[in-house]
Amino acid sequence: MKRLRRRLPPGPSSLPILGNIHQFPITDQEYTLAQWGKHYGNVVYARIINKPVIILNCVQTARDLLEKHGARYSGRPHTTFIIDIVQWSQIVNMQYSDRWRRHRRWFQTAFQSRSTLNAYESLQHMEVQKLLRDLLCKPEEFAMHIKRYVAALMLGIAYGYSPSSMDDEYIQTVSHAMQFVVEAGGPGFMLVDFIPALKCLPTWFPGMGFKRRGLHARGIIRNMESIPLERVKHEMAAGAARPSIAAALLEEAANSGTLNEAEEAEIASAMGIMYGAQAKTTTVLTTFILLMVLHPDILEKAQMEVDKEVGDSRLPDINDRPALPYLEAVLKETYRWLVPVPLGVPHALTAEDEYNGFAMPEGSIIFTNLWAMSRDEEYYVKPDTFDPERFIGLSGDQAEDKNPQKFVFGFGRRICPGRFLAESSIFLAAANIVAAFNIRPARTIDGKEVPPEPLFVTGIVKHPKPFPCDIRPRSTKIADLVMNVVQAAGEA
Repeated sequence: MKRLRRRLPPGPSSLPILGNIHQFPITDQEYTLAQWGKHYGNVVYARIINKPVIILNCVQTARDLLEKHGARYSGRPHTTFIIDIVQWSQIVNMQYSDRWRRHRRWFQTAFQSRSTLNAYESLQHMEVQKLLRDLLCKPEEFAMHIKRYVAALMLGIAYGYSPSSMDDEYIQTVSHAMQFVVEAGGPGFMLVDFIPALKCLPTWFPGMGFKRRGLHARGIIRNMESIPLERVKHEMAAGAARPSIAAALLEEAANSGTLNEAEEAEIASAMGIMYGAQAKTTTVLTTFILLMVLHPDILEKAQMEVDKEVGDSRLPDINDRPALPYLEAVLKETYRWLVPVPLGVPHALTAEDEYNGFAMPEGSIIFTNLWAMSRDEEYYVKPDTFDPERFIGLSGDQAEDKNPQKFVFGFGRRICPGRFLAESSIFLAAANIVAAFNIRPARTIDGKEVPPEPLFVTGIVKHPKPFPCDIRPRSTKIADLVMNVVQAAGEA
């Protein structure tokens, strides 16, 4: 193995001690890493301080390593900012361990069986109807309505709680937590993650803004984990708890005699995965609106498909999904055009490996450059162009190879356990928005349309910056249908 250790994957030249840290930009690292991939190949080696870093820019390479050699590549690097300063430990950043397996088992039960997914459909339909109502009443606040829709789904599934509006205290807690998730620096790129001693410096010291943000976020995260769970406990004690993941886990622990303060803290921590998933789902739906504003011809084609298959006497539901292949293609292209987490969540190599003759050092931080994968010209012609037609008429193997949903949710044992729920929630919202609304650029005083410029907030999650648009019901009939459906649901 000594010979293999010397033959590391190719990469940019590094400086003594510092390694390549000076070559990593503060934001939008995916673009630089993609350029390295074009120059050095699909596997790139770099070093940040004393940490080896391996960048994977190709889907097949990521599958070869993270899926076929999953036992070695399923660790997580220790992120000092998130774990030590913010003190947020949940399944996404948890080490590959018995604790991780336990959390994973909880969420596989909650998110991956057909029976549990079917059980969530009534909640999904109820919340999408509220989304349509909100868009009818205050279309200019569409971004806020999307946040409420996704947060309400999360709160309902996780805690059995149904918020009434964005002013709800739980929605506000979730919104603050999600803002942190969206804007926080990406794991592995905070300098403190590579120089942990920086966490010991006082907050007033120059350059310690990250520590001040982290300590502020700590309080947000604690409220996020504890307040909704306390509500569930009180409801269970009163015999009034609705079905939820938290209630099921608390009941399971109580029945087995293991319910204590430590177990409650473990359940509260487990719920943290829902907040990260919420941020990504919100990003996809907001991006969908942006793309429909920029591509009215694509929206019109999707509307024609929905009109043909669903008609105008009802709203789309989950069962319509197989009959709407063009809308499905639009959503696939939305996932691809703006990957919500451009660099994924880093993996850690827990034992030395070898790939194509290159040594892969133990302890390496593994970055999957999902953005580079989404722009791979071997699979996507003119990759910067938004073109749903690229997914139409593909054979089985082609459809599988090109489907961005096969990589945007991660790889191997660390793939997102809630991906099927996220996909169905996104589809349902998009289908109903397409059925009910026309979406156009905002207009100037003299009536001229002004298409928005696509600009993004960068962090762990990449999210569109606020943009104006004009959302209006397609007809009086569809507006009446929406209000009648919402009213009927409220009376049920």
